[in-house]
Amino acid sequence: MTRRVHPLFILMSTLTHLRSTVIPLAFLLFNDLKNDGFGWYTIIGFSVFCLVLLISGITSWYFYTFTIDDQAIRVNKGVFRKSERTTQRRRIESVGINQNLLERLLGLATLSVETSSEGGEPEVELKGVRLAFATSLKSTIKEEDEQIEQTETTDSFRVSLSDLFFAGALSGRLGLALVGFFAGYQLIDQYIEKYVDRVFNELAHLSLILLIGIGLLVLLLAYIGSIVVYVVRYGSFEATLKDERLTIRYGLVNRTEVIFHQDKVQALFIEENWIKRRFKRAHLSLNVISANGKEEQMLFHPFIRESEIDAFLDRFLPRFKRVKPMHHATDRGFFYVIRWRLVRYIVLFSAVNAGLVYFLTSPLKWIGMLLYLVLPLYYVVARTGYRNTCYGFEQELFVLRRQLVNRETIYAPRLKIEALSGHVSRFLEQKDLLKFEINLRGKGHLNAGYFTHKQFEDVRTWYQRSFLKTDRAEAGDIRYDNE
Repeated sequence: MTRRVHPLFILMSTLTHLRSTVIPLAFLLFNDLKNDGFGWYTIIGFSVFCLVLLISGITSWYFYTFTIDDQAIRVNKGVFRKSERTTQRRRIESVGINQNLLERLLGLATLSVETSSEGGEPEVELKGVRLAFATSLKSTIKEEDEQIEQTETTDSFRVSLSDLFFAGALSGRLGLALVGFFAGYQLIDQYIEKYVDRVFNELAHLSLILLIGIGLLVLLLAYIGSIVVYVVRYGSFEATLKDERLTIRYGLVNRTEVIFHQDKVQALFIEENWIKRRFKRAHLSLNVISANGKEEQMLFHPFIRESEIDAFLDRFLPRFKRVKPMHHATDRGFFYVIRWRLVRYIVLFSAVNAGLVYFLTSPLKWIGMLLYLVLPLYYVVARTGYRNTCYGFEQELFVLRRQLVNRETIYAPRLKIEALSGHVSRFLEQKDLLKFEINLRGKGHLNAGYFTHKQFEDVRTWYQRSFLKTDRAEAGDIRYDNE
């Protein structure tokens, strides 16, 4: 039986398109209001624009149909350029349900279905269906393959609000909050310029201590904002394991739910920034070929104790055992890792100092010189961290740890590694240095270095092993780069 998505899809589609144009429309309307007020041409133009969006939403809804039977799922959509997508139900491997804020307000959801294809996009994506219908369909879509429901065992965990708060507080995302603030300021700068100038004129007469206090207050507000954003994004985080299928749900506003089999996990990432390491905490994420088709890491646990990781993995990802990496990066490769980072910091600090000298006339214009004191401190910290850059392997699991200030440890099963190669320039080849590079499906390149050719040969020998004992002599090539 052919069905259409819920009629509220029309409103959702109209509001979605309107939202994508809200900034230019707001600027036009605000500019018109500031000059002579809204004229008839403005009102008529805005009304016609909204009417066109509404008609477009109605048309899209009418031609958006789907059919679900015992064998397949078929989705038809398109007005002038029609498309039909048919997916056999036996090929379905994971199902996800996503809700953005608008969908949650309307009681709708987006159902994503993924198969074993290599395309990287959802095989089926139903937008604008009722949440109850999506949930029911998700639970029955592979019912014919689940004949052991009576013996299923379920294990789950939730992340408390307090843990999410501390995870946001120690996430080190203050920089992102500041970037967002300045990006927003650039959008409205021309409309508040006279007020900003007045504020700066008033601040210029304040004492140094008061200015520092105001600056710290701004940083504090940005810091609190970054925590709030983190909690809103990952609030109500819950993961459930049932019959080797993981379900991850999170989000207070945009609610996300993804279901995937344990075999879909390509790699495990254990991330510890320099703050979390002081508290012996870590951030776990997974590289998964999931139903939403995005090439990104999926949060698995935002704030776990380091001592609890082994037990946690044994419960939810028994295929991943922590392996202690024993082979360290060669010490003489540190210079080639740190050199461009130092150059970027020097350029940045020089630009800041040039701006202070140009805009300030008081002795405060030289305060930026203190930034250069960070460079030797960063060098010492990075040098200490680089000594922890290492790799290891045990049977079918490879581990790669890279560290300067923050530490990231990557665990990848050998059969999930699509390619292993060594990157080296002709110059570094003479110094017996190269980088490891791992290709994981949907993740791109992961590398760390520098290591010796002998170390790379050991890893290549391990990687070329196969259950079928086939010859994989082409695996683990060395590529030459220009440096």
